[in-house]
Amino acid sequence: MHGNMDLASLSQLQTEAVNPRTAQIDQISTLEMCRLINEEDHRVPPSVTPCIPEIAAAIDALTPRVRNGGRVIYMIRLGILDASEIPPTFAAPPSQFVGLIAGGDAAIRRAQEGAEDSVAGGEADMEALKLNPELDSVIGIAASGRTPYVLGCLAFAKKIGCITIGVVCASPSAIGTSGTVDFLIAPLPGPEVVTGSTRLKAGTATKMVLNMLSTGTMIRTGKTYGNLMVDLVASNLKLEQRSRNILRRLNARCNSMTDVELDEMLARCKGRVKLALLVAETGQPVEQCEERLASAGGVLAKAVEISLVEVNDVQMPATDRQYVLCIDGGGTKCAAVIADLKGSVVGRGTTGPCNLTDGNGMEEVVQTLMTATKEALLAISSADCNLQSLFKSVWIGLAGIDRKNFRESLLPRVCALFGLTEKEIWLTNDVDLLVAAARPHRDCSSAVVVIAGTGSVAIRYNRSDDCNEYSRVARSGGWGHILGDEGGGYAIGLEAIKYTLAVLEETRLGIRIGPLGPLEQAILKRLGCAISGSKQIDLVSDILVQQDKQTIKARIAGVAEVVLSMNGQDDTASAIVSRQIDYLASRTVARLLDPACAGYVPTEHTGLILSGSILNNQAYQDQFLDVLEKNSARFAYVERVSDASLLGAKHLTSS
Repeated sequence: MHGNMDLASLSQLQTEAVNPRTAQIDQISTLEMCRLINEEDHRVPPSVTPCIPEIAAAIDALTPRVRNGGRVIYMIRLGILDASEIPPTFAAPPSQFVGLIAGGDAAIRRAQEGAEDSVAGGEADMEALKLNPELDSVIGIAASGRTPYVLGCLAFAKKIGCITIGVVCASPSAIGTSGTVDFLIAPLPGPEVVTGSTRLKAGTATKMVLNMLSTGTMIRTGKTYGNLMVDLVASNLKLEQRSRNILRRLNARCNSMTDVELDEMLARCKGRVKLALLVAETGQPVEQCEERLASAGGVLAKAVEISLVEVNDVQMPATDRQYVLCIDGGGTKCAAVIADLKGSVVGRGTTGPCNLTDGNGMEEVVQTLMTATKEALLAISSADCNLQSLFKSVWIGLAGIDRKNFRESLLPRVCALFGLTEKEIWLTNDVDLLVAAARPHRDCSSAVVVIAGTGSVAIRYNRSDDCNEYSRVARSGGWGHILGDEGGGYAIGLEAIKYTLAVLEETRLGIRIGPLGPLEQAILKRLGCAISGSKQIDLVSDILVQQDKQTIKARIAGVAEVVLSMNGQDDTASAIVSRQIDYLASRTVARLLDPACAGYVPTEHTGLILSGSILNNQAYQDQFLDVLEKNSARFAYVERVSDASLLGAKHLTSS
């Protein structure tokens, strides 16, 4: 390797390509120039999306090293920026994140000629750091993927056994083929607005990757609790007030404490907010909480869970179990209801999605269930009671629980959390909560439950001959939003977005003339797109710019609200709604009403139970029932359930 390596092939790099979309940028108005630059910037986030698996793997490799005090060495300029931001943001030691640049610190403000062309310079700078291969990690950054200084740094670090990460914006690249990186992250944002100016799109893509690497590593090492920075030491007046604010926001007991009381607790915890939170959450001594944090690797959420599952030396008597708990854990939200034994609701809690099939791991699901439960407990005067002595029975309806042995894995965890036996906990699919609405109708032996929320499904339950228990006998639909679930919000939103895409494309091609219609305008507004200049709208990128699949799913499903609001006023919206209803009623539900279907019971002996955000729309519900009636499906009764967790809690108190 030498200073003028690969110069002949420089023009072949993606970072050196000429951008045909900006060829006339020097001849257009300033306003159009800015719009053009902004449009090009919108291409950056989708280029990072394919790199997420490699970024996640790199974070998992960095985390144990950083947790044990290992250093992260960045080179070059953008790495210095990321390294400098981490200590003040996450209270990390300044010496743990190190930024290097060819030519030394003087090159930060004024480029040092030829310094980046030296492989030996990179090797020398690495040697001077006295790297510990067991703990230290090196991130080499080069938009072109060929900077000799960076190649020298990576080669030295790899040779002695450090973790090495390459961040480039070209493929293939010298770094990628060098054999010196354990993780290659290569977003390809395309040619720059100004040819070769990689501080633009390539710089933005690189910054996004570095943000994800450093922030993700800090989250994994326990620097946050939820999305709040809790690894904070109250070392000055400003930080003392910030510490009080965090404690009050995250803990009900702290919220009722005075400044003096909070400061006394912080003093006992050596000013450490994370430790004070654990003391407040569990009521355990400071020394014991320090041990819990250490055993949980500094991750507060895990430390809280460890403390909650411990059985106290003195168990509360069974008569102290004054409440029941029902949790509806769905793909959109997780809702908890606590009721006393007379059936009166005493607390409610709501948090984010809790669907095992949407990629949430077991730990995330347990944490979501606990968050919803603790929020519901805030309304109870005995909120600080040990969870293991509070509830007589618990019913958790969880989306995705039927797959991959999830129930068998989760049930022991839930039993330990609440101090109950497997007979005292119902762990079912979230749809099973709704069948409680059928129990008062003793003259009917069957019920069909239909849900249309983000997705859709229809399930038949039949009552046993000797008791009032219902068991699932047939299921139709519920394949997931990617494969179908017509009639649900995602399917409605997706059809509306595809229609809008077609209109925009026809406008761009000159096939369609005139302004966008009310539906298209409303959909673009919902998605946060500028309506003016419809020929320049890149709706695909605007939707897929989100890096989280769950967020994309929610954005698409959210468009259903626009379509339903215009149902009956806009012909296209009405047609979309009609098609989705017809599929849900005439196909998904109709399969369960076929006499040949397993568990079939005539509709005159069958109840219909409706639930979900889409079916809660009155116009949609009315049309759905009309289609069923036209198909000669006349049910013995129709029950509409808008709060499944409340229904489940009421059932627990009556059992």
